[in-house]
Amino acid sequence: MKKLSFSLIFALLLTGCASLRVQSDYDPQFAFQTLHSVAVLYPKSDNRALSLAQQRFHDALAAQLRAKGYRLTDKTHADFYMLFHLDITQKSQIVTDYRMMGLFPYRPFYGYGMAVPVEREYSWNEGRFIVDAVLPAQNRIIWRAIAVDRLHDFDTPQERQAYIQRVVNEVLAKFPPKPSKGDRL
Repeated sequence: MKKLSFSLIFALLLTGCASLRVQSDYDPQFAFQTLHSVAVLYPKSDNRALSLAQQRFHDALAAQLRAKGYRLTDKTHADFYMLFHLDITQKSQIVTDYRMMGLFPYRPFYGYGMAVPVEREYSWNEGRFIVDAVLPAQNRIIWRAIAVDRLHDFDTPQERQAYIQRVVNEVLAKFPPKPSKGDRL
């Protein structure tokens, strides 16, 4: 029992520390139930082969859309496109801490120590996964989701695939959006 409760607490701590942030927006006037077939596209490929990460995102999107009941097809026969973009940005933050310096650094009340500002710079890479649902006939975006997360290091391709699947699941959790009272049916 102790082992089970420790595992549960550890799992909750891991999920509580997750840095993945997902936002979505959509056109409330559009009737999403009219969509049946989709083409998953990465517009920056320009007929070149996709990288491993791009291919994994493509396959995860396609599998998740198929599981939601959409028929996968090519661009010419699709009711809508699901376009995705991947972007990496290097972020940094400068933090100022104060460190005690002097003859007695741990006893400043003796009058021999003083606080000195120490600046530290923290750098990390942030990944952005943007997904747009686009009507090809009107070239209009009807739904968009953006997932932002600090890039992680993984030891195996299976860990990378599991992480990508989790990101795609989070992004497509609210697609198609459920109509609210003010939306058109």
